[in-house]
Amino acid sequence: MGIIQELRRRNVFRVAGIYAVTGWLVIQLAIALETTLLLPSWFDTLLTILVLVCFPIVMIGAWAFEMTPEGFKRTQSVSEEESVSRRTGRRLDFILAAGVFLLLAFIVADRVVFAGNGNTATASSGAASIAVLPFADMSEQGDQAYFADGISEELLNVLAQVPGLAVAGRTSSFAFKDRNEDLRDIGEILAVEHILEGSVRKAGNRVRVTAQLVRADSGFHVWSETYDRDLDDIFAVQDEIADSILAELTPHLMGETQTLVAQRTDISAYDLYLLAQQKAADGSMVGYREAVGALDKALAIDPEYVPALAWRGYYELMMSDGVGASGDIPIEQALENAGEWTGKALALEPMSADALFARAGWMAMSPDGELRAQAERYYELALERKPNFPAARNDYAYILMELERYDEAVDQLERALAHDPAHHDANTNLAYIYIRRHEFDKATRLIDRWKEITPDVPGAYVFEGSIAHRQGRLADSVRSAEKALELSSDNPRIEREYYGMISFIGEFQAVVESSTDGFAARALVQQGRGEEAVESTRAAVEARPDYVYAQHSYLWVLFYTRRWDELLAHYDASWGSVEAFEGAFSLPPYEWLALPMREAGHPDAEAVEAALRDQIESQLAAGVESRETLTVAIMLQLIAGNEDAALDMLEGLSERGVLSILIFTNPAYEPLRGTPRFEALKEVTAEKINAERAKLGLDPIDMPVPYT
Repeated sequence: MGIIQELRRRNVFRVAGIYAVTGWLVIQLAIALETTLLLPSWFDTLLTILVLVCFPIVMIGAWAFEMTPEGFKRTQSVSEEESVSRRTGRRLDFILAAGVFLLLAFIVADRVVFAGNGNTATASSGAASIAVLPFADMSEQGDQAYFADGISEELLNVLAQVPGLAVAGRTSSFAFKDRNEDLRDIGEILAVEHILEGSVRKAGNRVRVTAQLVRADSGFHVWSETYDRDLDDIFAVQDEIADSILAELTPHLMGETQTLVAQRTDISAYDLYLLAQQKAADGSMVGYREAVGALDKALAIDPEYVPALAWRGYYELMMSDGVGASGDIPIEQALENAGEWTGKALALEPMSADALFARAGWMAMSPDGELRAQAERYYELALERKPNFPAARNDYAYILMELERYDEAVDQLERALAHDPAHHDANTNLAYIYIRRHEFDKATRLIDRWKEITPDVPGAYVFEGSIAHRQGRLADSVRSAEKALELSSDNPRIEREYYGMISFIGEFQAVVESSTDGFAARALVQQGRGEEAVESTRAAVEARPDYVYAQHSYLWVLFYTRRWDELLAHYDASWGSVEAFEGAFSLPPYEWLALPMREAGHPDAEAVEAALRDQIESQLAAGVESRETLTVAIMLQLIAGNEDAALDMLEGLSERGVLSILIFTNPAYEPLRGTPRFEALKEVTAEKINAERAKLGLDPIDMPVPYT
């Protein structure tokens, strides 16, 4: 009892209490500063050790020394008459009470005030939401960025399994890498309530992962933790972090907690898989090639690693020259290879969202109409497994667009962009629909938001050019296409867009000199070099009869050069029926068959005209009033002999700013040639096109004449 009383008299307990409160606050500050200021990973550990080491020193000092009016003196040398320990004790009581009050206030703010703010936000939004920012690479050599990115992405994928949790997609979250923006601004742009950030330090076979959960509206830290593990335990670390986040979110936002599990494999294979995901992120051919190289190495280590198999197949398809892809691998070869990878992935794990998604992509790009029809169900299954899957929603929307179910496609794309507002393909397809519907205001707002998150994305400039083109601002459309080409990296799709833009302004020779075969052949026709165009497109079809782009170009060239006997012979030999023709194309080009069949008295003429009429009426009913749709609608009017109605529609297009050289070389418009209204339209169009050429410093041209 005497020792306890002496400890109290010397204020040791009071000093211990004050030290404990102060030390706790210092440690919390260290944890917050380490990630926020990108301090070394040992910073918080060092301060924690110092706090613990200094504790006994402070306690010994409190026992051995007393504060007097003359300064510190050894307690044994101070008589009871001189001692002011009681007065000092009262002061320490006040300090301790203030410290405890601050501590309680901190805890209340953490657990009640900011949690309350979260409840308010969620009540209005109806779902919890989070963005996972790319973790900082804190490795000594600074060469593990892909590994840090991969940890972030895998956490994102694990959290995306949770029903009711809206997770911002990878493209949007990772757009803020190295941009050092305020977390509150990021939260507002991505429309999320929470942000997960952190760092990864990899050294040998050890890894330290530091993660912290932050309130996006206030920047206040909700939770943080540091994990030191062997690399073999990295999957367990992902699970722990995800479960910890859910444990924090669940009481306030989520409902019942569930345990999440990351995909397991050999750590070396996983490392290569993460590298592949980083390389493919920009959607360039260079990135895809490096990604598939890494995945091939991963599969050599673990041939049954399902995510690697699925994405290896998907990237192969994206590197092809098929419809919707961006590369130059022949689609026939890509389909064969991707079929093996995606088939194996699905056999190993039939309900894997990645495997279902990749297999659906393989089906969707197949020339087999029956196989394409099955893709929709596989996309639905993938989305049932992983609702926050922007890539799957985008590709599903593409299928719906081909089926002319535009409203459903818009719904899927808007849902994809709600999670990942910078997703390249989802923005591309939604902008395409808006522009085809002439909803230019919506398209412009979409593009502006896209550029806000990823300022130098080429696709945004492509669609700015598309809007300009449809408004008659051809010079602006070419400048935007040039900007997109400047920003792109080895992207044949961007190149095709550029050559399409300059062909509409009459730069046919530049298109002929390009490597874009379809556009080059069409430009040859506009130059009066139809024989060359027919020979090149015929050779392309003979070499690859199932290649959709080759068939499109060949049919177009045969129609515009009036080689209608060859066109119909090719139809009979290749398809022989409207049903077979329809099954070979996602959007069958009936317009190149209808007039030749009618003039030749072909037995399929009526069926083709009916199919074309249904196609155009379906598009118009869905609000698609693009130049492409309306010019084909005009062709239908001319086939039916309604010349005045056709002229009315042409004049309407001109008033809307649509400037198309191709209109005036289209063989279907032959009944209008020489009529005053048609010739006046031709003259006005020529003046406008040359005015746009002048803005680009180009000489005026004469309008091309129909091929004879």
